[in-house]
Order: sequence, then structure tokens, then C-alpha cells
Amino acid sequence: MKPISKKLLFVFLCSYCFISKAQIPDDEKNALLSLFTATKGPQWNIQWDLSQPVTEWYGVKIKENHVVGIELGRNNLTGILPKEISNLKKLEILNLSLNNLKGNFPKELLSLVELKEISLEMNNFKNQIPAAISQLQRLEILSLYNNAFTGVIPESLGSIKNLKVINLSGNYLEGTIPLSFGGLCNLEVLGLFGNKLSGVIALNFDKLPKLYEITLAYNKFYGPVPEGIDVLGDLKYLQLQGNNFNSFDSLKNINKERLITLNTDSLALQKGADLFELEVVPEANAIGKELILE
Repeated sequence: MKPISKKLLFVFLCSYCFISKAQIPDDEKNALLSLFTATKGPQWNIQWDLSQPVTEWYGVKIKENHVVGIELGRNNLTGILPKEISNLKKLEILNLSLNNLKGNFPKELLSLVELKEISLEMNNFKNQIPAAISQLQRLEILSLYNNAFTGVIPESLGSIKNLKVINLSGNYLEGTIPLSFGGLCNLEVLGLFGNKLSGVIALNFDKLPKLYEITLAYNKFYGPVPEGIDVLGDLKYLQLQGNNFNSFDSLKNINKERLITLNTDSLALQKGADLFELEVVPEANAIGKELILE
């Protein structure tokens, strides 16, 4: 028997490494196939060629032989997410925004503890955001705007210390801003535009030093504008209009020059503000009319 040449051995090893990197566990591949079937994959804008390796499937990111990312925004996914998605234990990013998905908040996501981003905006999800979302302690981005979520904002969200973005605008949420949000020291964006939130905001915003966007417009908040907004050194966007605030004293020392957007119902604050003003349609929950600041 002739010994294998070094060149042939090298080619074999390279081929083996390539093939092994392209493989993912069967349960993860089955989860992707279930997603394709459940959301009418043949009708997607960009479809998967199921005859190709998973590494070639649009919007799927593989790392160390596991699915770590699914980014299928604006791709005409229609239907309800399958329960098999819970098999994607290494998933870090899930972006299914601007599709036609429906149903409750997918409870299957609550066991995916590696998740850093959940972007489900501009779909048709409904009912309550589960309190058990606090199990996702690595979550940094929670974007659920322009759906049909109801109930209150879970107090448990305040326990996810890594959160940088919370955008729940354009839903039907009630209650007020949880005091637990005071512990979100990494929060940069808080979007609650166009809900049914109400009451006096007791949260002191100086506990959220990294905030650069606060969007509370078109709710039913009343009483004084909350304390601490004026000391936020990174704040660029502030939208408070369309509420029933009766005092803007907490903003009298705000540095308007650093703001890009300032919208309030206070003529005194608006007068003389050399700022870029956005036209905002005061119609909550209208698809395409949610104020999106990037």
C-alpha cells in the first residue's frame, strides 16, 4: 500500500475542516427548516435554497458550528414562529422586523439565554410582554415597536442590566414606566411613543446617565415632567409632546444647544429653540407613523 503523500493529506485535512465548519446540529437545522415552513418560505422576498449548505442561507449567521444570528427583516415572513426555534440555544441575534408575523410574544425565545438582540418591530404580535423576559440577562436590544402588545411594561425588564435599547413605541401598553428602570445604567434609548401609558412618572432619569434618546410622546402622562432629564450629558432627542404634563420646571436648565430634537407642549421651552423639529403625527399605533430616530 502506497503511503499518502503530504500534498494529498493536506487537501484532505482542508476539506475535512471546511465540511466540519459548515455543519450544525440536526436540531438547529430542523429549527431553521421549521421557521422556513411556518412563515411561508417560498413566498419570502429572498428565499433559502434548501439544497445548499446552511452557511449559504440568507440572513443566517453560523459561528463555531452553531446558529448565532437570524436576520430576516423586511423579507415577507408570514405566520407564527414555530416552537422549534427554542432549539437554537446559541442564538444571539434575532431580527425579524418589518414582516407579517403574528401571535403572542414567542415564549420559545425565553429559553434562549444567549440572546443579545430581539427585534420584532413592525409585525402583528399581541397580548402581554411576558415578565419571564428577565431570564434573558444578556439582552442588549429589545425592539418591539408597532405591534399590538397590551398590558403593562414588565417590572422585570429593569433587572436586565445589559439593556441598551428598549423601544416599545406604537403598542397599547398601559400603566407607567417601572421604577425598576432606574437600574438600567447602560440604557441609551427609551422609546415609549404612542401607547396608553399614564400617571405621574416617578422614575428619576439621572439614574440613566447614558440615555441619548427619550421618546414619551402621545401617551397620557400627567403631573410634572420627571426629574433628572436636564443632567443627561449625552441626550440628543427628547420628545414629550401629546401628554398632560403640568410642569416643565425640571427642564428649565436643560442645555438646548446639545439637542437635535426637542418636542414638548411648553411654548416657553420651544420659543427660541434653534433646533431641528420633526413633524409628528399624533396617531398612536399607526403602522409607518411611529417616530423612528436613528
